[in-house]
Amino acid sequence: MTIWNLFQHPPADYRTVPFWSWNDDLDKNELERQIEEMHKAGIGGFFIHARGGLTVPYMGKEWMELIRICIKKSQELGMETWLYDENGWPSGFADGKVPALGVAYQQKRLAYEWAPFSRGNKVTIASYVQSEEELHLLTAADTRNPDFRVYYELNPYYIDTLSKKAVAAFIDSTYKAYWSEFGDQFGSVVKGIFTDEPQFGRGDLPWSLELEDAFQDQHGYTLRKVLPALFLETKDCRRVRYDYWSCVTTLFTESYAKQIGEWCEQRGWSATGHVVDEQTLMGQATSVGDPLLFYEYLQIPGCDWLGRSVSEDPIVPKQVSSVVRQLGKKQAITESYGCSGWNVSFQDLKRIGEWQFVHGLNLMCQHLQAYSLRGLRKRDYPPSLFYQQPWWRYYSHFNDYFARLSMLLVEGTRQAEVLLLHPIRTAWVELEGSNSSGVEQYHESFAQLSRWLCQSFIEHDYGSEGIIERHGKVEGNLFVIGESGYQVVVVPPSVTLSEMTVKLLNQFVLQGGSLVVFEPAPFLINGQPSEEISRLVNTAVSPDWNRSALVESVSRTVSPSISIIDKEGLPIASDMVNIQTLKVEDSFLYYLVNSGDKCYPDVEVTLPRKGILSLIDLESGDIRPLNYTGAGNGVKLKMTLYPTQSYVIRLVPKKDQLEPDVVTLLQTDNTTNTIQELNELWEIDHIDHNSLTMDTCRYRLENGDWSEPKPIIFIQEELLQIGYPVKVELEFEFQIAFDPTIVREMHLVMENPEKAQILINESKISSNSCDWWRDVSFKKIDLSGFLQHGRNTIRLTLDFWNSPETYAAMERAQRFESEGNKLTFDTELESVYLVGHFAVKSESPYKNGEHGVMYTDGPFVLEELPHQFVLTTDLGCQGLPFFAGSIRLMQTVAIKQEDSALWFWQFGTPPESIVTRLLINGQEVRNFLWEPYEAEISEYLQQGENLIELELTSSCRNLLGPHHHVKGEPMKVGPDSFKNKVGWTDRDLDPNINLYQSHYAFVRLGLSTLPRIVRMT
Repeated sequence: MTIWNLFQHPPADYRTVPFWSWNDDLDKNELERQIEEMHKAGIGGFFIHARGGLTVPYMGKEWMELIRICIKKSQELGMETWLYDENGWPSGFADGKVPALGVAYQQKRLAYEWAPFSRGNKVTIASYVQSEEELHLLTAADTRNPDFRVYYELNPYYIDTLSKKAVAAFIDSTYKAYWSEFGDQFGSVVKGIFTDEPQFGRGDLPWSLELEDAFQDQHGYTLRKVLPALFLETKDCRRVRYDYWSCVTTLFTESYAKQIGEWCEQRGWSATGHVVDEQTLMGQATSVGDPLLFYEYLQIPGCDWLGRSVSEDPIVPKQVSSVVRQLGKKQAITESYGCSGWNVSFQDLKRIGEWQFVHGLNLMCQHLQAYSLRGLRKRDYPPSLFYQQPWWRYYSHFNDYFARLSMLLVEGTRQAEVLLLHPIRTAWVELEGSNSSGVEQYHESFAQLSRWLCQSFIEHDYGSEGIIERHGKVEGNLFVIGESGYQVVVVPPSVTLSEMTVKLLNQFVLQGGSLVVFEPAPFLINGQPSEEISRLVNTAVSPDWNRSALVESVSRTVSPSISIIDKEGLPIASDMVNIQTLKVEDSFLYYLVNSGDKCYPDVEVTLPRKGILSLIDLESGDIRPLNYTGAGNGVKLKMTLYPTQSYVIRLVPKKDQLEPDVVTLLQTDNTTNTIQELNELWEIDHIDHNSLTMDTCRYRLENGDWSEPKPIIFIQEELLQIGYPVKVELEFEFQIAFDPTIVREMHLVMENPEKAQILINESKISSNSCDWWRDVSFKKIDLSGFLQHGRNTIRLTLDFWNSPETYAAMERAQRFESEGNKLTFDTELESVYLVGHFAVKSESPYKNGEHGVMYTDGPFVLEELPHQFVLTTDLGCQGLPFFAGSIRLMQTVAIKQEDSALWFWQFGTPPESIVTRLLINGQEVRNFLWEPYEAEISEYLQQGENLIELELTSSCRNLLGPHHHVKGEPMKVGPDSFKNKVGWTDRDLDPNINLYQSHYAFVRLGLSTLPRIVRMT
C-alpha cells in the first residue's frame, strides 16, 4: 500500500497531537467525552499535560488511574496517547521533587563582583588578585585580599541540568514512574513523552558542581584559574569561552537529551519536545549551548512557536528540520499557537503552521486544549483550541488538511544541496558574561543569509559543528552530515570554527566541493588563532554582501528549485513565499507556500524537470491533472497565489504531455458581464444565544463598606494580598430596556455557583445549575421571573480563602516560573455572564482602532434583538459586542440564468469571522476558513428568486477578552495581558505603562465590504 491509498483519510500517526491541559478536578466521564470530541474533530492523539489549576495530585494514584482510562479510550477510537513529563514547565524539576534533594541537584548561575564585596551570602568559587592587566587565582595559602571573586547563585526551584545525577533523578521520578504503571500493559500503546523547555539558564552563565572535573577532562586545564575570562576581555578569553561553552553544552546534551532519549529508545517510546530560547544565537548560547546538538538524541525533535505572527527568517523551524533530515529521523514536531489569543483564525492557524512546515517541520502539536476554563485557566496563554470555541464543529477541516500535509512531508525526502554553517560557536566566544551585544551582528548576518537563500528558492539546511564532529565526512565532492550530502557549503560571517569543521572543509575543497565564505571570515580554530583557517578561507569564493552575489556564487553549482515570475515579468523574492521540494516514491512534490498577506495574481512558475503535473488538493484529498506547458528542460504553469495559500504540485517524470480535463490555478480571468450586488440589510435566520460579560463590580468584606466598582481581576489580587480567609460580597449591576416578563431564555452563567449565595434584585435564587455553556465550568442558572425593567443587581456572597500551602506556592511563584506555571488557587473570583435572547447596546459610541478593533466606554444595556443587521457594519456595534457563537443571515436575490454563464461568489475582502458558511437555496456551497474567499456557484443558482444565507461564526475573544489591553488586540496574549502590569508577552511596551484601560476593546464581526455575485462568460 502506498501513501496515495491513505491520502484521503490519513491514519492517526500523521494527525495533529495537541497538548491536552489537565488543569482542574478531573472527571472520568468528562475526560472520555473530551477524547470523543477530539476524535470527531480529526485529531490523532493528545499529550496529557498537567498545568496550573490541576487539583488531582500530580503523579498520584488517581492521576495514574485517569491516564489508564484515557489510554483505553484512545485505543478504542484508534487514537494515540502521549505523556508529558512535568507539572507545568520547564521540564526537569518533577513537580519540585528533584531540587528538594539538595544543593547538588539545584540550578546554579555564575556571577562576579569586584572588591569591596557586598554579596557575602553567595558561595564563592574562586577569588583573584589583579596584577597589571591580568587576574590571578588566589590559593588557600595566599593571604592577600582579593580584588575580584566569582561565585554562584542557587535557584532552589529548578534543577542542575548539567548534572547527570540530577537528570537521572528526574527520570526516576517521572519516566520510570510512568513505565512502572503502563509499561507492561501499554508499553507499545503509549507513543512517548514530551519534554518542554529544558535549559541550563536564561541569559546567564551556568555552573554545576560537576563542571570543573568535566572541564579538566575535556580540555586539560583548570577552569577555576580562567573564570574571569568568561566575564572580562582577558588574554586568551576566546579560547576559554569556547572551551567553557563546549563543556557546558556537552554536559547539558548528554545529561539531559541523551539520558532521556536513550531511556525512551530502549523501551520503544519516542522522546519528543523542544528546548527554550530557540530564536537567536544570543538566547541559544546562554540557555542550551547548541540546540541542534540537543535534537540528535530526541526521536522526534521539535520547536515552539508562540503568538499570531511568523518570522522573516526561518531559523527556528530550519534548525530542527536540518538535524531531522541529516540524521534520518522521520518527524519534526512544532508546539504552535500558544499566546495567539482567543481570536486566532483558521487562516492564522494555517499560515503559522504552513510557514513552519515549508521550512521542514511535519507534525503539529497545538497549544492547547483546556479541560476547563475555570478561573485562571481561561487566561493560560490562550486560546484553548477546543470544544469551548464556537467554531469547534469546523475544526476537522484544519486537522484533515494538516494530516494530509504531514503524511506527504513525513514520507517524502527533502531535497537540499546547500549547507549553511550555524555560527553558534561564534556566539560562544563573543559572549562577555551575560552581555550578548557582540553576538547580535553574527545572528543578524546568519539570519539574512538564510533569508536570501529562501527568497531565491535555494533549499538549504543548517550545519551544527557539534553534529558535524559526530556525523560529518566528505564523500567525493559532497560534504556529508549523516544521511545528507551537500554540494555547496556557505560559511556566514563568523569568528571561529571547530578543528573538525576546518579539516573536513579542506578535504571538501580539495575534492571539488564549492565553499562560499562571507566577510568577516573566521580566523580562530576552537577559539584560538590559526593560520590554517586563513589558508582555507583563501580557497573559498568570497562574494559581496548582497543577495545577487550569494545566488551567483551558489548557482555555479546548485540551481534554485523553482522560478516564480510575477505578472510584470519580475522574479518574486519575498520572505513569505517559500518552496520545499520532496521526492515521494516515483514523483517529485513542489510544496509552494505564501505565508504573507500579499496576493500574487497571474504568476508564472517554472519547474526544472520534465514530467506530468497534478495538483494535490490538501482540503479534499483529491489529486487532479494540472494545466501546464513545456519550458526547455522543465515545465511551466500559471497560477494565482493568494495570501496564506499553498499548493502541492506533483511531478511524475515522464515525457511531457498535456492531459485532458485539467485544473487551472489562475484567478478567474473570464470576461465579467454582470455584477449582482447584494443588499446591506440581512434578515436574521438563526442566532445563538447572545452574552454580556460583566467583569466589573463593587465589593465589601465582612459587611463593611462597599467599594467603588472595580475590575473583578483586581479584586481577586487585592484579596489574595490579605492573606487570611474573609467573607466577601460582590455586586454586579446591569440595565434591561425590554419587558423581562415576556417569556425568553435568560441565564446567569458563572463558575462554582454552589460556593456562593446568589441574590438577584434582593431575591435569593438556587445555586443549582441546569446545564453548562461554552465550558464545563461555566454553569447556567435560570433567571426566569427574577429580572426587572431598568436596573438589576446580582449579589454573590462567598468565603474567600486560600490554604497556607497555596500562599507558600504563590511566594515560590514569584521566584521562578516552574512554580508559577503549576499554580492553583483555592478561591477565584471571576466575571459572570448573562446569556440569552437579547441585544447588548453600549451607551457610549464605538470608535475604530487598529487590527479591526472597536472601542467603547460602555456601560451596556440589554435590549431586544433587531430583526435585521447591516452586514458591512460591525455586528458587535449593532447589539453583539460580547457575542460568542454563530449567526445566520439571509436575503433573496433575483437571478436571470443563462446556460453559457458561469456564476461566482466573491467576498472582495476576507470576512471578519472565524468561519463563514455560504448556503444558496438550502444547499451548502462552502465553509470559508481561509483564502481564496470566492467560489463558483453556478450549480446552486436557479432562475428567479434565490435564497442566500451567510452564517458567521465567531470566537471566544469578545466573550473572554482581553477587553482592556492598551493595544486593543495584542498579537501575543498571556496571563498578564488581562492585568495592569506589563509581562513578557508585552516586553515591547514601556514597563511602566498602565496595561489595563477602562474602555472595552472588541474585535469586529461581519464583513467590511459587501459580497457580490458575478456572472462571467
